[in-house]
Amino acid sequence: MSVIQKVINRMKPGEDIGLDHDGQKGRQRSINPDGSYNLERKTGRLFGNFFLFNWLITTSWTNYWIALVCFYLFDNVVFGSLYYWLGSENLYGIVGTTEFDKFMSCFFFSCQTFTTVGYGGLHPVGKIASSMAAIEAFLGLMAFAVATGTLYGRFSRPKARIKYSPNIIIAPFKGKTAMQFIVANEMNTVYMEMEAKVNISWLEDEGNGKTIRRFQQVKLEIDKITMFPTSWTINHPIDEESALYGKTQSDIQKMDLEIFVLLKGFDDTFSQTIYSRQSYTAGQFVWGAKFRRPFGVNAAGKLEMDLTKVGEYDKADIVHLVS
Repeated sequence: MSVIQKVINRMKPGEDIGLDHDGQKGRQRSINPDGSYNLERKTGRLFGNFFLFNWLITTSWTNYWIALVCFYLFDNVVFGSLYYWLGSENLYGIVGTTEFDKFMSCFFFSCQTFTTVGYGGLHPVGKIASSMAAIEAFLGLMAFAVATGTLYGRFSRPKARIKYSPNIIIAPFKGKTAMQFIVANEMNTVYMEMEAKVNISWLEDEGNGKTIRRFQQVKLEIDKITMFPTSWTINHPIDEESALYGKTQSDIQKMDLEIFVLLKGFDDTFSQTIYSRQSYTAGQFVWGAKFRRPFGVNAAGKLEMDLTKVGEYDKADIVHLVS
């Protein structure tokens, strides 16, 4: 039986998070700060894993509008050129005298046809021009259907706006130590029944110069809260069962440690379940610290949440545990 298989057999339910156990050192973090997976997929297909509808739903708003405008201009330039190539006599209503004016008339006729506006000043003459206009009108209907669907999909898709502390700290906790990070709700949206799962990944020496990546789902002091209006300090008490027990800051660096966080909750606005992912690497650990509370009561007596203070901390003495 291989070393990897032995480790898998010893794993408890929930410790495998879908990543490989390869002990290769120096690899980049598995989850990017924005929650996306730091993964490249090779599919062997011409366009790889690019799917237009999925890209239009998930890309940034800037890319989305640039793509729509570029397609709109490209379509009208192509069809405008085809109308111009057929000859101005195939379009009734062209009044331009120069070739540029005639081309612009063809371009604007294409815009009218593509959007099915049809002002009536220009219209095709003959079967060829009419057939081309019919094809463009159909293409315009389909294009606007896709644009409308993706635009609605972007607005209707719930997205968790959760801010994570930039660092993860080792803090004093009930005479011992704990690993902590803080999350905050950035939206006025009501999140309810929030759950947290935290997994630790590290490299372990298996002997004979071989290393293997191990995973552990750690125990949290509180892994579920009913409401999430402000912030939540997620706390993992470091006891004998924790992979961090007895480890120093230098040990964590050598272990190539990575912390995986998955938050799950119910969005009352969209009536849907939302998810949020994050990871912390060994370089983001702060040893001996305590988070400041990012909310308080203002002069009017109202609870006030300051998102700019999420993750701020003060130094604190901790007890070093020996494994």
